[in-house]
Amino acid sequence: MKQVNVGVVGLGWFGEKHLQVLSQLPNARVVAVCSRTRERAEDMARRYGVSKAYTDWERMLSDPELEAVSVVTHVSDHAKPVITAFEHGKHVLVEKPIAASLDEADDMIRAAKRSGAHFMVGHILRFENRYALAKQAISEGRIGRILSMYARRNIPGVFARPHLRYGTPISLDAIHDTDLMLWYLGDRVESVYATMLDTGTGAPNPEITWTVYSFRGGSKGVCESLWFLPENTPYAIDAKMEVLGDRGALYIDCAESGLLINDGSGVKMPDTVHWPVVHGGIVGALKEEIAYFVRCVAEDRKPVLAPPEDARAALEAVLAAEESAREGRVVKLS
Repeated sequence: MKQVNVGVVGLGWFGEKHLQVLSQLPNARVVAVCSRTRERAEDMARRYGVSKAYTDWERMLSDPELEAVSVVTHVSDHAKPVITAFEHGKHVLVEKPIAASLDEADDMIRAAKRSGAHFMVGHILRFENRYALAKQAISEGRIGRILSMYARRNIPGVFARPHLRYGTPISLDAIHDTDLMLWYLGDRVESVYATMLDTGTGAPNPEITWTVYSFRGGSKGVCESLWFLPENTPYAIDAKMEVLGDRGALYIDCAESGLLINDGSGVKMPDTVHWPVVHGGIVGALKEEIAYFVRCVAEDRKPVLAPPEDARAALEAVLAAEESAREGRVVKLS
């Protein structure tokens, strides 16, 4: 089994999740990590047995030992390290959204093509069993032509509020379901109308959002993303999706995690889907996503399950939705 020498740029909460997964994959060898703060970089390197800790991602990406990198910075900081990685011939997995703007996304995609390296975007739900099985059923024609889709992805406000400084629930959360809708349809968004509600908590972005898509082929889609559920909500994420076709329908429920714990703090349903820790290691959709990327690099084959062109289409849709919500009008996409 060929081992791929990998690194991680960005060691926040989710960057550590990537690092933890990579450190447990048999065909990956983590050789470098990078954080803006030396203490964090060195702590993560010690904890996961990594030999090189950087605070300068440009220096890290010039390391000839490094073959592939996972970029898990804030979205506004995606473009430069991704493009630099390609300039050094590294393969790249970048977290979603692909970029902060379409121009940045285009620059990243062009850099990947110039380098010939593999490029994948971390749209994690394409690797979650229920959503992936739904795609399979749709591709088999089991529900016919898709007419309407509804998705919701709601989380408790106490957890979500700190993340609102990085964007709206549309670009940070509804993008998941937007990507799924585009994936299921194999279509593009024609127009979008969205609305947002500021609940008066002082958060830097509104917590309540609704987005309505009209697709080029005539199908409709609705994304509900509410970052305002009560603190005692038992769900980690209240995520559900309905897909109605002309010959059948699909219903996906990821809110009911299958595990309910009632202890002194109340009733909770912990995550059993995305990145639960079982027997000391992360399992679930995140592991499947990262393992797929590493496998593609090891076998030198294009990662077709989450290509950057699809990620760009999802970004285009949610940016148009945010524009619609700000301006109170329907926005047409080119």
